[in-house]
This record gives sequence, structure tokens and C-alpha cells, in this order.
Amino acid sequence: MASVRHRTAARLTLVVSSIVLGALSCAACTVSGFAPSTTQAPSPAQLLVPSELAAVAKAEAAVAVRLPKVPGRLAPTLPAGAFPRPLPAHQVVGFLPYWEVGGFTPDYGDLTTLAYWSVSLAAGGSIAHSGQGWSTLSSAALAFDVGQAHGAGDRVLLTVFSESASVIRSVTAHPATAGRRLAGQVAVLLSAGDLDGVDLDIEGDSTQERAEFVRFVASFSQRLKLLGPSWSVMLDTYPSSAFDPLGFFDVKALVRYVDDLFVMAYDMQDPGVAAATAPLTNASLNDAMALAEYASVVPARRIVLGIPLYGYDFPSASKLDGAPTTGNPVAVTYAEIVAAGRHPVWDPITETPYTVFRRGGRWHQTWFDDPVSIALKSALASQFGCAGVGVWELGMAGNDPAISAALLGGRPPLKLPLVR
Repeated sequence: MASVRHRTAARLTLVVSSIVLGALSCAACTVSGFAPSTTQAPSPAQLLVPSELAAVAKAEAAVAVRLPKVPGRLAPTLPAGAFPRPLPAHQVVGFLPYWEVGGFTPDYGDLTTLAYWSVSLAAGGSIAHSGQGWSTLSSAALAFDVGQAHGAGDRVLLTVFSESASVIRSVTAHPATAGRRLAGQVAVLLSAGDLDGVDLDIEGDSTQERAEFVRFVASFSQRLKLLGPSWSVMLDTYPSSAFDPLGFFDVKALVRYVDDLFVMAYDMQDPGVAAATAPLTNASLNDAMALAEYASVVPARRIVLGIPLYGYDFPSASKLDGAPTTGNPVAVTYAEIVAAGRHPVWDPITETPYTVFRRGGRWHQTWFDDPVSIALKSALASQFGCAGVGVWELGMAGNDPAISAALLGGRPPLKLPLVR
């Protein structure tokens, strides 16, 4: 998301008393705690259990690409017919932020759900009637997008966003009241905009608010379903939430009140080293670990794996992967990375590509996801029986057909009933 926080944690099944607390913002890059370097030799907390290793191996086998085993070899490209056996039909969720509305048109046929990001949550559970996200909500451009999406059979969700500690504290102080208030205001917006449901992107980091947030979501969802039984509710969560007992999201309790959990599986790197933002495997926090832990506590068919269409440019001390950084990383979109024209190499440890170059007398490394790494993530989600995959955000790839092919896995997206 535009500001995605997650908590990093050492693996509870392998390390006793193993919580590494922290919060990390993806676009704003505000960081208070990080995962260890993804390119160092794995510690006991980084090792995958056999079932996860098997899932990764099956995901690799599902994608007809020869993956380099030696670090630094050129990254492979995704060929036509990359899925000899198409993946099971699954959801593809795409976020469309307000700044893309009117300037970028998604390929609606390749989506299951379009999520408009966003209106802001205000104190006490109200919707803030301010900001560009709010003004764009009633625009002709967004109405056009909604009509086009519905014409392609896509659901359209309204995202309600907050990362404000004070706002989140206010709704968890009186969760039942705040939940009902938000549901009433959201219902008006869904009806007015001909929308199909809501996406809750509420990114807290307080252990003390964990239980009350569940009560808030329960109150919100129960009231919204009374007002519109067909409206769907998606909740955005952190990749470590399924195995972090001190984290903000109690996913085992929350899943009872939502239709899908969107796992924001990105920004998992330590900005102190040049490393993958969304490692498939072999990092202290990675997709295989996150999906395995989620699937152990919630039904896999309710999980949507979030995938980034952006990466980070790290000024680094050397050209070696995992080199210490010499400045703050800068977020760059997939389209910008492709336009730069550099030849990416492949990291066989995290199963992601990166580029290495010099600029202004300093080494730089840009780590990101490309069609091959995204295809592997789609195949991995399929191995765990997930509902599907999703991306932040659609405009970052510029409708690259190879990205769409990687997300779809060889067949059209699953289409869900629209609210009528």
C-alpha cells in the first residue's frame, strides 16, 4: 500500500521467546525495526520446514523457467506458456490509488477485484471528508473506472485507510460504537458509488490494541453485512501476523469477520543492506514462511498474497549482494526499472532479481520483482491453496502483459458475483 507497516518476527516454531518488534512503511520508508539481511547464511530462525521447502520446489517446477543457481547470473525472462499446467483459477486483486484515477486504465479483464485506494479513517470511526482520495471518490473518472470494471465482471472495493496511531487508538477505545459508525458511513458510500464492498487498510502497531481491534472489525462487519448482505470485506494484514502473538493483527480471530485477508508481503528487507523487498524464500521473513504460518491458523482459501510492483534502489558500499547501504533506499516502480534499461541478475537465495550499477561515483543496487519472481509467487500461493494474489499497485507496471501472465498462471482470473 501507499504506507504498509509490518512487524518482523523470528520464527516461533524454531526460536523460543522470538519476537523482533518493528514497523516499516513501504512508500514513506519510515522504519523502526527490520528483518535481518536476506543474503547472509540462514540462521536457525531462517530455515524453512520441510513442508515449506516442498511448496517452494513445487512452485519452481510449476513455472517453465530455468532458474540460475549461481549468484549474479542474468535473470531469466518469462516465456509464453510459462505455466505448462495452468494454475487453478484464482483471484487477482489490484489496487488503484487516487493518483492513478483518470491517468491510468487497468486491464480489467485480468482482474477479479479492483480496490480503490482510499478514503481516510477519522477519529471515532468516521470517514474523513477531506483529501484527494475523498474528492476523487465522487469524480467522473472513478465512476468510469467502476463501470468499466463491472463490465469486465470485476468487483470494486473501497479502501478505508489509516496508519495514524491516534485515530486507531480512538476506534479501539470504543470498538463497538466505532465499528457501527464506520459501517453506516461506508454503506452510504458503497451504495452511492455502486461498489461491491470494502477493504480495511488500518495499519496499527500496538499490542495493547490487538483485542480491541478484533472487536472493532467484528462490530463493523456485522453491521455492514446487515446493511448489505452481499457486500464483501477484505482486511489488509502484515506478513508476520500469523505467528506474532504480540502483533496488532490477531488473524485467527479476525478471519471470522472478513471474507479475505490481504497479506501485505513486501517491505521485508533491512534498509541497512541491499536486499530483496519480497523474498520468496530463505530470508528471516519471506513468502513461504508467511503463507505456511497463515495457512496453519486460517483457511487458506481466505488468503490473498500481496505482491509488490515496485522495488528499492539502495546506494551500497559495493556491488556485492547484501552489501551495507550508504544512504536511504528510494522506492522505484517496476515500469521505471524496466525503462532504465539495465540488465538484472538473479539472486537464487531469495528468488528475486536485482540490478547493479554505478551512479555519481557510488554503487547502487535495485532489488525488485519481475514477471519470473511474480510467477513463482503466484505458483507458491497456489501450492498453499490460497484464494489468490494481489498487487500494490496497478499503475506501477503499466499494464505489462508479462506481469499479468505471471499473476494469472495460465488461465483467466476467477470472477466473483457482483453486488446487484
